[in-house]
Amino acid sequence: MSVKFRLLFSKGEELKYISHLDLLRLFFRAFRRAGINLKFKGKFNPQPKISYALALPLGSTSSGEYLEVELEEDMDTGQLKNRLSRQFPPGIDLREVKEVAGKGPSLTSRVKSVHYRVKIEVSPETEPRKMSEIIENILKKKELWFTRKKKKTKKDINLRPFINNMELVSWEGQKGEIKMELKATPRGSVKPVEIMEIIEREALIDLQGRNIHRELIELELEE
Repeated sequence: MSVKFRLLFSKGEELKYISHLDLLRLFFRAFRRAGINLKFKGKFNPQPKISYALALPLGSTSSGEYLEVELEEDMDTGQLKNRLSRQFPPGIDLREVKEVAGKGPSLTSRVKSVHYRVKIEVSPETEPRKMSEIIENILKKKELWFTRKKKKTKKDINLRPFINNMELVSWEGQKGEIKMELKATPRGSVKPVEIMEIIEREALIDLQGRNIHRELIELELEE
């Protein structure tokens, strides 16, 4: 009988340019090297039963990523955490391991919202008061249309329903930090870089040195 565990981990500067698929492969290798047997699915091309809450944008760091895995047999959560932690390279910090129910909604479908902090740099004429006003005006709007491009296709999307909250939380010199809470639903989500492009368009300014950090993925409560 298989057992499911949920892992909470951080992804640091050392690995911020590793892709989502490479990150999953990294975890797969860590389990294999730790001698922990994963549950597989599929007959002709078996794949480990590993699911990720929400892919992290390339070039971003995070202190709150979720991943669920199914193992062939039960294991003490402390032992699992210790054995796995020894296999990770610098940049991955396994913060918590929790056993969860084997059946139920997928991890992705239970994501409610995502919290980010984005560090920006602006031109000298942009003052903190002006930036705060820009953000306030954006939040007052009912529609924020954005053209999302994918290879040969384009799609216009209203991003406003996906913004729960946004505020300027710090400012020093010409550098600031914006905190945002973005909604994630089965119908879609929004990327922080898209919000930054909206700010640039609405305020006619150029935001440089964007550094995106995901603080938290908020999940629906388990029954």
